Amino acid sequence: MNRPVGIEDYAVDQLERLLKVLTARIAKAAGQPGADEIHDLRVSIRRLSQGVELFGGLFPAWDAQEILKTLKGMMRLTSEVRNRDIALDFLEKSKRRGHRLRLRRERSAYQRQFSAVVRQWRESDFTNQWRRGLPVGTV
Repeated sequence: MNRPVGIEDYAVDQLERLLKVLTARIAKAAGQPGADEIHDLRVSIRRLSQGVELFGGLFPAWDAQEILKTLKGMMRLTSEVRNRDIALDFLEKSKRRGHRLRLRRERSAYQRQFSAVVRQWRESDFTNQWRRGLPVGTV
């Protein structure tokens, strides 16, 4: 018979899962920062942010506000990349070549910024830092 799962156990399980997904999406987007990879990363950031907002207060060792601030910064940066992807897709058949060239240059610049932030995140071992704030052995 399975023991009942408390809210803390459930929260740890969900946040661990969301952190794993975010880590995988960051790795994929860092290696191939295409439109789909950036979109998938943004979805994982939103989902983890919602999890932190919902469950962050359960874990005193977590600085939920700092995590949310970090995620918001990455979301802002990926928004710039994503906005250009959408505009480029929209203008694909347009005769306005100048707009497409400008958007590609801008996207490349934001992509470089994204890559730099990803390097910083990886060097800081962010997911393990965040994981350490979760209770061990509850699930």
